[in-house]
Amino acid sequence: MSARHTLAQLLWLLPVAALGGETLPASTLDFSTLIPATLPRTAIFQQAGWFLWDPCVIRGADGLYHLLYSRWRQALGFDAWATHAEIAWATATNAAGPYEFRGVVLPARGGNFWDGHSVYNTCIVRLGPKFYLYYTGNHGSDAWQPDRPIKITSDEWWAQRNNQRVGVAVAERPGGPWQRQDKPLLEVGPEFGQGLTAVPNLLVRPDGGLMLFYKTLAPGHGRFGGGVVHFAATATHPLGPFQRQPQQMVDKRKLLKTGAKFNFHIDDHFEWFQGDRYYAIVKDHDAPFLTPHGRSLVLFESPDGLDWKPSQHPLVKDFSITWSDGARQEFQRLEMPKLLLADGRPALLSLAAQPAKSQESFLVLLPLHPTP
Repeated sequence: MSARHTLAQLLWLLPVAALGGETLPASTLDFSTLIPATLPRTAIFQQAGWFLWDPCVIRGADGLYHLLYSRWRQALGFDAWATHAEIAWATATNAAGPYEFRGVVLPARGGNFWDGHSVYNTCIVRLGPKFYLYYTGNHGSDAWQPDRPIKITSDEWWAQRNNQRVGVAVAERPGGPWQRQDKPLLEVGPEFGQGLTAVPNLLVRPDGGLMLFYKTLAPGHGRFGGGVVHFAATATHPLGPFQRQPQQMVDKRKLLKTGAKFNFHIDDHFEWFQGDRYYAIVKDHDAPFLTPHGRSLVLFESPDGLDWKPSQHPLVKDFSITWSDGARQEFQRLEMPKLLLADGRPALLSLAAQPAKSQESFLVLLPLHPTP
């Protein structure tokens, strides 16, 4: 079981998708029924003194499950994800854990590089004999220091946030060593988007091509431009070059038939192919919302990975967890979804979690019921 199959495996495991915007019959997938009603507290992975985020699990050739995630010191504040994060590694014999911390596999590599001061947004895939780690990196000002907090209210923080770029590293094992690229994989400008590129997720299309989904800013003024939007870019090789497809993945104004301004049409996403269509779990971030649950994870589907609409059963997960001891916990953030797939079907959902009114964050690993 692995988060992605190799390219060769996918070519015979997955049937050909309907392409060209064809209409598919309504999906019967109700993802919320795959999630257990209660979770043991052992589903949590945390490290004292650290904020944890961006979990992604894959199975290695060694039979172990490898968890790659971002982390940054709590002393720097939660908003230091954009200024001081590094990518760490843990392993387990079971997909749901418990996981053992093994080390840092991708630190920020210095201010002279595009990923010099913060690296995060892990997406690890296996293609043939190699592993590819898609991630976001950025760099700050000459005043950046490893132990100096940078307030989100400062121009310095926002300048570093707007230096976000998507990149890729290559290794023979999930624990590395990882070989990075000199330049980002996706730059900004007319080719990919305004202001920034971030939060990559790669999947192999059933025809053998590659699709990389990512977020950027729509044209417009201000820190969010015309809003955070998502696009797909296609390629035939995992190192690119990638070509952005012109269609915005989700436009909430069109879906809700409203003139409201959205800073986030959607946020945090994971796409995969199953059966006869593409699916995506995305975070519904801005009001008005797509379900009665407010901020939540929702399910979209597409015949071709380009033309997306909410699924017949849109809710994936609200921002709460009921633990096996009976306690119900509310979260201000329960996001950054990633799936571990078994034979092309969801087997494990990993999430980044920040409890309501809390200054901590941790990872939650949810083993899923089999897909009907």
